Amino acid sequence: MLANRIPHLAVLALLAATPLTAQQSSSSAIVVSGRGGGFTALANLNDLGTSDFKTGWSVGGGVAVQLSKFVVVRSDFTYARDEFRINGTGTGEHLQKYFYGGAIQLQYPFAGGFTPYVLAGGGGVTLKPINTATKSKGQGTFGAGFSYAIPGSAVSVFTEGVGYVYKPNGVGGSLTGVNRTQFDLAWTGGVSYRFHL
Repeated sequence: MLANRIPHLAVLALLAATPLTAQQSSSSAIVVSGRGGGFTALANLNDLGTSDFKTGWSVGGGVAVQLSKFVVVRSDFTYARDEFRINGTGTGEHLQKYFYGGAIQLQYPFAGGFTPYVLAGGGGVTLKPINTATKSKGQGTFGAGFSYAIPGSAVSVFTEGVGYVYKPNGVGGSLTGVNRTQFDLAWTGGVSYRFHL
């Protein structure tokens, strides 16, 4: 049964984000999900605070493996796009950001399908300024959220905030000369599907 679903899992994994969509079960499972929402750069790019990014948008994908009722290993991909601005004014130049990596998710399922969770991990980020070569950096990941399992279904809905910490030194374009640590936040909602193993 699972073998017949493997091609579908591969496609969904590219489109998915990965909170566990708790079905209040301690059995092993694979969870795939998709999400989208806003994206906010929380730190200024320079010490004077004259350059930063306008709130943009993000979409994400990934796959998770439930190890127990309370522990999930997740792998995520997030694409984000926001506009560079100077003194609060947009420049029309957008930066593309590709975040990828893994995290451990700790959760506590409640009766009725509600599951809050926290996560921490790391990976990489690839930055693509306009007319400039891409540059990849390491990043740390942390976040929290909650999911709600639809009764009698393998489908859940969820919302989460995931933060990324990285240092964009050595990147050209709008990030030329920037060496301040950046704190970005993807705040999203989505749908997930659970496959029991």
